[in-house]
Amino acid sequence: MPKSRKHLEYRFEIDAFSPTSIPMSRLAEYLSDLAKVLGNNNNVHLLKIEGGSTVPVVMVEWEAEPKVRDRLRAIKSHEAPEEAQQAAKDLDRRLLQDNAKAVLVDPVGSKVFRFPGRENATKMEFGPVNQAGVFQGVPIKVGGENDPVPVHLEDGKNKHIVLARRSLAKDIARYLFTSVVRVEGTGRWIRHSDGEWEMLSFHASSFTLIEDADIRKNIGELRKVPGEWKKLDDPLVELEQIRRGTKLQ
Repeated sequence: MPKSRKHLEYRFEIDAFSPTSIPMSRLAEYLSDLAKVLGNNNNVHLLKIEGGSTVPVVMVEWEAEPKVRDRLRAIKSHEAPEEAQQAAKDLDRRLLQDNAKAVLVDPVGSKVFRFPGRENATKMEFGPVNQAGVFQGVPIKVGGENDPVPVHLEDGKNKHIVLARRSLAKDIARYLFTSVVRVEGTGRWIRHSDGEWEMLSFHASSFTLIEDADIRKNIGELRKVPGEWKKLDDPLVELEQIRRGTKLQ
């Protein structure tokens, strides 16, 4: 980056380790999570690691700094992208494992984001516990050498991995990339000290094929349903008026 370009500095202060005592692989994990928390990859750069405790100093380009602040606020309110939310959780969990806590300090010295880390150790943990559950999605990968076999399901932006005995996995594989299936089974869960539940595994016991949606068929079936709505000149306009509260009674 040209030296003339204006930038601002954020400090990620970890109250454990020092630059000479923290393993490089662990530091890389922290930096990877921090990068996902801050986002704006092309405009955020590692400037240096300060001494004392471990303090990565991050350089944020002037134009991107408001976006970084907005992203941090979104994480606090649980409105940020899933990658950012998960990175913040992973960062906090690493700190707990390392008996540490951390704070992100903005360019004017304000502590804009706290990671309690070891302070979460006082919270109660539960598990593991078994709980019946259901997952659904399109099978996108089925296979493996072991029994049970991992089955990957894609449900919109979410992906789930369930375990199924080979005979069941073989039946599910018939619908690879083509249909939505609903898988029933039992999950094994644990609640971490930060209050988050994590699924350790999910063993499928059965599945049901959900037929592909056919919009023409569905509309045809809806038209057969008796109701006053079929007498309306424009059902969509009527629905919008009801939603806005502008329909006259």
